[in-house]
Amino acid sequence: MLVADYNSDTLMTFLAPEEPDSSFETKKRITRIYKNDQTLAYHFSGIAPLDKGPIKLTVKKIEELNELLIQAGFKPELVYDPEAKFVIAYVDSFVKHPDSDHLHVAQVKISSDKSVQIVSGSPNLRRGIKTVACLPGAIMPSGKIIWPGKLRGVDSYGMMAAPKELGLKNAPDRPGMIVLPDDFGKVGETFDFIKGNELEFNN
Repeated sequence: MLVADYNSDTLMTFLAPEEPDSSFETKKRITRIYKNDQTLAYHFSGIAPLDKGPIKLTVKKIEELNELLIQAGFKPELVYDPEAKFVIAYVDSFVKHPDSDHLHVAQVKISSDKSVQIVSGSPNLRRGIKTVACLPGAIMPSGKIIWPGKLRGVDSYGMMAAPKELGLKNAPDRPGMIVLPDDFGKVGETFDFIKGNELEFNN
């Protein structure tokens, strides 16, 4: 998995979640952040201007970055990630979390032939709704990066976000995942934020 974010003249690439007590080393304006032998991130300083914020790295750009890593004496560890991170999804089913009175474990369809498990505390979770799945590698408008993990000991592969968490213009100020109209798009399609900003929500 590869997550990329650009700010000022620094391109930040994340390969794994942040870890406490991590170390870093810098060579030729590239900083490697790591713990033990695992690389967590690379920060490239002095990169030509890119769109600010989360970006999608092309195959060509990754090849260029890996060449910079080699020239600096690092391993070429960056791998192209073609998967969309914000997708239209469908809640197939859910059960109560075995170790929580407010969480549920949902089976969520993210394409015609793939489902994932997501632990959710959304009060409006129900079977048969169309929503937005924020999959591992997604960078939320708040800057939070979504990683696979566990919630109260149960595997969770992403999150189902509220309109406000998605930064949508008409988002209500209340908890609860976004519920998309049936005709918004097909399950598995990339969520269209421009179209999402046109949605009206009942306050």
